[in-house]
Amino acid sequence: MASRTLTLPQNTQGRDFVVGDIHGCFDLLDKALLAVSFDPAKDRLICVGDLINRGARSPDCLHYLAQPWFYSVRGNHEEIFIRAHRTGKLNDPKVIAKISPDFAWALKETEAAREIICRVFEKLPVAIEVETAEGPVGFVHANIPDGMDWKTFLKKLDAGDADTLQTALWNRERIETGNNSGIDGVLRVFFGHTSVDGGPKSLGNCFFIDTGAVFKQLNKKNTHDFYLTLIDIKANAADICTPVPTREKLVRTVTAKKPPQP
Repeated sequence: MASRTLTLPQNTQGRDFVVGDIHGCFDLLDKALLAVSFDPAKDRLICVGDLINRGARSPDCLHYLAQPWFYSVRGNHEEIFIRAHRTGKLNDPKVIAKISPDFAWALKETEAAREIICRVFEKLPVAIEVETAEGPVGFVHANIPDGMDWKTFLKKLDAGDADTLQTALWNRERIETGNNSGIDGVLRVFFGHTSVDGGPKSLGNCFFIDTGAVFKQLNKKNTHDFYLTLIDIKANAADICTPVPTREKLVRTVTAKKPPQP
């Protein structure tokens, strides 16, 4: 079984960016990377999960996982794919319609292709830690149990604790209750999963950065202020919550201007 956690060493040559849930918005991420002059020879990109479903280009987003500069945690949509494929449900259009029509793209893939995708998803860590000079920065899809410190969280994931895994992939309690208590033992943690309107939301040293781009891309009449957010993980906390618009109206970015404030 692949490790549920991954630690990346400090990037001394370039920058580290994090992107919210991609959900098939392949073209928007490409434009975001261009907007910050992303250098694949030096820079790295971490995704907070949910590369697939909803958007039109889910299969294209899988190509990112083959790039040496790209990393992603497992989101609940990757988890659903794994479970559905392993039980054979992705072979039945009627079953997929009941699970979620978002998986319709998977029906167009061959059985062999779906197996390859499943194996790739199974190797995705549930949590990523990036070492920085200021301290570790964490990346998780949904949440960390209330009151649990970062090191304990990683240990419980690697030990296979079911409740901790469930929280990491599915839980919304922290953002729904406005819990500002933060996470001890880590500089900051980036989450996705819950779409936030009008920009990333900070709660203590936790940042929720799924800004709902796919919903706006699918429905231009959507009244929410949704877009794709790309963030330098060393950016100032206030800047993280106020991304800068780019030429692409559904893309906003945040770059580091000075040492981060948790």
